[in-house]
Amino acid sequence: MTMTYPPDSFAQRLESRLKMRHYALLLAIDRLRSVTRVAESMSLSQPTVTRALADIEDIFMTPLFLRTGRGLEPTPAGDLVIARARLAAADNQALRMELEGVQAGRQGRLRVGVIPYVSGPALDAAWRHLFALQPRVALLAHEDTTLNLIAAIRHHTLDCAICRFTQDVGADDLVQELLYHQQAHLVVAKPSAVPLARRKSLEITQLADMDWILPPINTPIRQLIDSTFAAAGQRAPLPLVEAYAVRAIAHALSNLPRGVTVLPRDVAQSVADTGAAVMLPQPLLWSLPPVGLAWLRNSPKAAIVSDLVNAMRQAC
Repeated sequence: MTMTYPPDSFAQRLESRLKMRHYALLLAIDRLRSVTRVAESMSLSQPTVTRALADIEDIFMTPLFLRTGRGLEPTPAGDLVIARARLAAADNQALRMELEGVQAGRQGRLRVGVIPYVSGPALDAAWRHLFALQPRVALLAHEDTTLNLIAAIRHHTLDCAICRFTQDVGADDLVQELLYHQQAHLVVAKPSAVPLARRKSLEITQLADMDWILPPINTPIRQLIDSTFAAAGQRAPLPLVEAYAVRAIAHALSNLPRGVTVLPRDVAQSVADTGAAVMLPQPLLWSLPPVGLAWLRNSPKAAIVSDLVNAMRQAC
């Protein structure tokens, strides 16, 4: 005899009553924190917004916002629902863009994050592979730090990222596939290169008084520089310039006679090739986190990203 179970009333409410317009309203309330301002921004009456919020809270069977002296504040349940609303809104936007691409004869859209320190050959391999796909794929490329790229993947605003491996991902929701390793080198402005090259041995901590160009604090190279000085009992140098874009670093070095920075070898060589600086030949004995490709485990783009991994590995 087959037993039947009573339906889950909460699941039924979500499946039968929850709409994208509910998420849009919740995001507007979270952003504006005022029924009056939400009504104005959405061209609705205040009673309509109030009734709509009450209907949404009935769907979730719990209050999502509380009225306070600072306006509407989300409850703990409200924070959870709003986080999901942001993901749903991002997915909805991505779907709209993909459908526009399909209507133009493409097979969809891929949003790729990239750290600035990815090597030229690795990027060339990625673009060659993606440009050769048939039907063609529309591409969005976004440059940022690994930390921000991983956050964007989790927020569903990127599909994948060419970035460093990180131990801070904190969950099993991400796939990270190794592409290649990098070796760090000192890069110095041309006027300072000759006297530094004459030294038989050179420790990075001996350069504390130079004009440092450093990447943001939340990057592996910056963390390694800070820890190296700390291990020597010194304070890490205060950067004269904080930059992560390779072009900005090259131009800064060309205008700072005592400028110095640390870059992966392939990126350091590209900066040296501009004539702005010199890469010192002796590599730093640092272990940089490897560069890899990251994406959400259950991503609808998992197949195309996996193929991208294989294409890039052949070139790296």
